[in-house]
Amino acid sequence: MRRHHRGPRHAFTLIELLVVIAIIAVLIALLLPAVQMAREAARRTQCRNNLKQIGISMHAYHESTGVFPPGRITNFVMPGEGRCWSAYAHLLPYMGENAIYNSVNFSLNPEQGATLPGVPENTTVLNQTLETLLCPSDLYNQKLQGDSGVHNYPLSTGNTLPLSPRNPWGIAVNGIFYENSSVRIRDIIDGTAQTACISETIKSQGGPSVWDGSSSTSGFVLVQGNTNSPPNGPGLTNYEPQCLSAGLQLQQTRGSRWIYGAPGHSMYNHHRCPNDPRPDCRGGLPHSSRSDPYWAQLSLSVTARSRHPGGVHILLCDGAVRLISNSVDREVWKCLGSRDGQEPISNNQF
Repeated sequence: MRRHHRGPRHAFTLIELLVVIAIIAVLIALLLPAVQMAREAARRTQCRNNLKQIGISMHAYHESTGVFPPGRITNFVMPGEGRCWSAYAHLLPYMGENAIYNSVNFSLNPEQGATLPGVPENTTVLNQTLETLLCPSDLYNQKLQGDSGVHNYPLSTGNTLPLSPRNPWGIAVNGIFYENSSVRIRDIIDGTAQTACISETIKSQGGPSVWDGSSSTSGFVLVQGNTNSPPNGPGLTNYEPQCLSAGLQLQQTRGSRWIYGAPGHSMYNHHRCPNDPRPDCRGGLPHSSRSDPYWAQLSLSVTARSRHPGGVHILLCDGAVRLISNSVDREVWKCLGSRDGQEPISNNQF
């Protein structure tokens, strides 16, 4: 009987192994961006749904009361007891957060006490972080001021700098949310489909307390001469000369304390285009423990920001959500911030 002998078995050569590794690396390089894009698309969809839910709660509040909630309460009964609650505090029961709403004591301040300045009085609600108020693309969820809750969806004050209609410069505040606002749908002359209510922000990530005049920052600066305490609380009237100098105080609290009606914390405007690389800026003093004239001088150039590639979401006053490009024409962006400017813009411009 003849026997057939097999030849010796050969292992992979080094060159063959390298070719296989190279092919796998190429496949991973091709697939990874697609996976990342799919994940971002899912996060963007969730962000849009969050804003839609907020829009539904806003319209339910309007249906119940006849107005949208005040963007920022300022109580003038007693200095140091401003009780500067944001619109979100009033929206809680319409967002299905009845238990948190029932813990609110509106006769006290939302962010600090008058008896013991800096000591929070409404800690139960102050320390809450609501999933509906978080954009999943902004993964930094560390708390910024003790245990205070954080969020990503600030309220629009319009396209002018002042937040208070009582501002000493006589400038109209033309947004939906501002000091003691009570805007009705019929007050939105520009149309609810062309007026922004709420947009996005990127939460601060900590860092220096003084700006060097050039570094990118996730906080917001205070105007020249503003030390965040009396008697040094000038307002913002001109962005470039007041907000772009080295040595300005820097607040690392953007997106902190959603129940507190204050620029950067829970309020933005349409003064600059979305994701503008220059720093956000605040004038005046917002704290509930202050008084006039600092409240009347409260002002801002805090733009909308997001982690979504290419733009930011805005919630329009009709409840629709749109993704606005970073390259949107500045005049169109400003028009979206105004409720009654009667500017002629069409939907295809944004």
